[in-house]
Amino acid sequence: LLYIGQGTLTNDELPHRTKLADLIFAAFEKEYAAMLDRIKNSIGRVSFTSDIWSAITLQSYMAITAHYIMR
Repeated sequence: LLYIGQGTLTNDELPHRTKLADLIFAAFEKEYAAMLDRIKNSIGRVSFTSDIWSAITLQSYMAITAHYIMR
């Protein structure tokens, strides 16, 4: 995207928003599968912690973290 200011990048060279979404989902699925594999191969139990909060706009958020020991 830095090339846009230099005039050397055309609109056809920029990925479409749906292509970017597809790339992001593919990367997520890859990392998710790797995470599941690491958790399955962990030693002992998996512990979870969670946190819930809201923004000033009252939009709610929840985070869940898994803790485990790898071989």
